[in-house]
Amino acid sequence: MSRLNLRQRLLLLSLLPSAVIAITLVSYFTLSGIQTLEGELRTKALATVRYLAQISEYGIISGQLESLHGLAQTTVQESGVKAAVIVNPKGRAIAVSGRVSLASEALRQSLNEPAQVTESDRWIAFGAPVLRSLNEADTLFEPVSSSNVPAPQEVIGHVFVEFDKSELINQQRDLLLRGLLIVLIGLILIAALAIAMADSLARPIKRLALAVREMSSGRFDTRVPTQSSAEFGILEQGFNEMANHIEDVHRSMQSRIEEATAQLAFQARHDSLTGLLNRREFEHRLEKALSSVQAGGEEFSVLFIDLDRFKPVNDTCGHLAGDELLRQISQLFQGRLREEDTLARLGGDEFGIILANCSGSRARQVAEDICGLAGAYRFIWQDKVFSIGASIGLTPVGRRVRNINEVLAAGDAACYRAKESGRNQVCEQEATNTPERRHESNNWAARLGSALTEDRLLIEALPLHALQSETLNGHCVELSARLNEPGQAPIALSALIDAAERYDLAGIIDQRFIETAIAALDRARRNNKELHCLVPLSRNSLSRRSVIDLIARNLASKNLPGNGLCLIFSEDVTTHQSSQAMEFSRQVRALGCQVGLDDFGGGLSSFNHLRAISPSCVKLSRSLTRDLGGNRASTALLRAVQEITADLGIYSIAENVDDPATLGQLEELGISYAQGLAVAPCEPFEVWLEGAVFRSA
Repeated sequence: MSRLNLRQRLLLLSLLPSAVIAITLVSYFTLSGIQTLEGELRTKALATVRYLAQISEYGIISGQLESLHGLAQTTVQESGVKAAVIVNPKGRAIAVSGRVSLASEALRQSLNEPAQVTESDRWIAFGAPVLRSLNEADTLFEPVSSSNVPAPQEVIGHVFVEFDKSELINQQRDLLLRGLLIVLIGLILIAALAIAMADSLARPIKRLALAVREMSSGRFDTRVPTQSSAEFGILEQGFNEMANHIEDVHRSMQSRIEEATAQLAFQARHDSLTGLLNRREFEHRLEKALSSVQAGGEEFSVLFIDLDRFKPVNDTCGHLAGDELLRQISQLFQGRLREEDTLARLGGDEFGIILANCSGSRARQVAEDICGLAGAYRFIWQDKVFSIGASIGLTPVGRRVRNINEVLAAGDAACYRAKESGRNQVCEQEATNTPERRHESNNWAARLGSALTEDRLLIEALPLHALQSETLNGHCVELSARLNEPGQAPIALSALIDAAERYDLAGIIDQRFIETAIAALDRARRNNKELHCLVPLSRNSLSRRSVIDLIARNLASKNLPGNGLCLIFSEDVTTHQSSQAMEFSRQVRALGCQVGLDDFGGGLSSFNHLRAISPSCVKLSRSLTRDLGGNRASTALLRAVQEITADLGIYSIAENVDDPATLGQLEELGISYAQGLAVAPCEPFEVWLEGAVFRSA
């Protein structure tokens, strides 16, 4: 029954009772008619033998056999009579007419009254006794009876009449056929009526079901023809009104998503301060240019620019002055370049330039011109004037260059030499000249190794503060780190990871983070505390099976579920390492752990990665929250991102929130968590764990 559709169910409900009732009624009347025909035959047969017995009395008494033969022949001529037999008291036939089928034994049986004698498939026989009438007795010779009881009549013979059943059978067959014909016609009429009713009821529902299926497949312009009346008409009109509303909402949401996507795509490729391309897009274009050269295209050159004497501007006049200086310098450099050249801000006061189809002396001349422009430039802020210069590293790119890492390393080294040589000058270095970088790689390996051995890699805690009621239970914290070296300033995690990723050493830090987080989760469980740890991972770890094995091994050794561990990687990885990020996320979730995206909104070209990666949380890019409150576009963009992530059940985290006013604005926008000085300062992880988790009420 459950497999039938609505139309079939309606047909079944309407046809089945009607068919049962029709068949029952016709069967009843047909059987009644058959029984009536049989009854009529028996009544006629009994009347015939009774009458024959009465008129045969005189012939038997007088012995007039010819008269008896005439009676038998007259009887056979009656409709349906097959044969007639008159017998004497001894059972001997004295008159016969027709084709007799009765056996001699049946003719000798004695009957007291008219009755059926025997019956076969084709005929039926009845018999009756021939009695002597009392009023015909001679009273002169009969003794007078003193009793009032009448004397029994004397049986002087028997009559037997055989009736042919063919006509009865034909009448019964005709009656049965008429009954079947009536049932068939009735069922056809009922079926036609039931089909018409079922179609009338099912058609509007089928239209609604088809429209719902099309709506669910994304065709929001689907509408239902309003052809029905009563309740179905109300349903059709209501569906169309609902579809109009859904289409309007979808169109509005799609427009907002496209606007947000376009703005995020622009921010993903551009620096929010200067409007120039950012480091990510610069490296992407550098890869394309290198691929073109390796395919036989024209060689090009790359300039790495580090501004001189930029720090005094920030220290003396503040960050606003430094930001203005970067904007003016950007415009100054842009004015010297061609349209086909690429200018980007790589971070801080560092810039990069790709000089298309330019190498040798021409590239050197452009670098010298830019260096001269920076040296001659004077930055004025209020009543102060600053002299700014630029240290430039020039790296020509030819077919022998294998990857952009060689270009970046050579440019960094050349820029560093220019600064060490007295600043505001140009130094050139070939991309294939790598001994210095190899020495630096070995130095980094030794520094990281000794830092881990001597416990100088300090794991720190960045606590998260819940801004909404519907968030995770317990304490939430993100792990960070800094490198302490004797006689040097601490190296922050961002700089440390950048160097470690460049020389393939980031896995050492990732391993330390994972082991520290799982150990803390184990301690929290044993102390009946709820803890959630966000662990940042480098992009290199996403393609290594050893990281998954490390997580699984540590969880299994402590018999610990993975739901408290959230592994975070940068959002731009989903663009450059999409398949690796998706596979890593799938394997992590298979262990019961969570996945998060860092720098979300700063490197996103579309929202497709949210569905592909399915993160549990996203850390919002600083570019989305930096100008909150002072920039309406930033506020609207942040609101759009929050609504989309909230619809997908993803927690949003704002980092580097140092202002309490900003904290309140984030809470009003619906951001899930905040992180920064306005929430809690960064402190050693073990210190935070003891104080905030284990000693808390």
